[in-house]
Amino acid sequence: MIGERLAEIRKDCGETQSELAEFLCVSLSTVRSWEQDKSSPSHEALISICMRYHVSSDYLLGLSDVDPAFISRQRSSRLSKDDLKELQDFCAFLLWRKAQRKTDRPEKA
Repeated sequence: MIGERLAEIRKDCGETQSELAEFLCVSLSTVRSWEQDKSSPSHEALISICMRYHVSSDYLLGLSDVDPAFISRQRSSRLSKDDLKELQDFCAFLLWRKAQRKTDRPEKA
């Protein structure tokens, strides 16, 4: 289960097995072994994978069929780095504007 899901998530994020192996400081054959369900990542590697791809360990391990980050990953994969930066800036602006509206409202007596 973990191998199939790891491969799916890695591909959704546009990464190669080599890139993941380099990030985790493991060999390419180790990542291939995980994705073919011949072996499993260590706890430390599993945590790093979950953090890198913003996925829950429950989903990766097959304990849940829900991957809450899937839609977000799909959207992000279609945007350039400049687009993502602009989106981040816009989100920051919306949060700032919301905070300003709260402070601009008169206090109710």
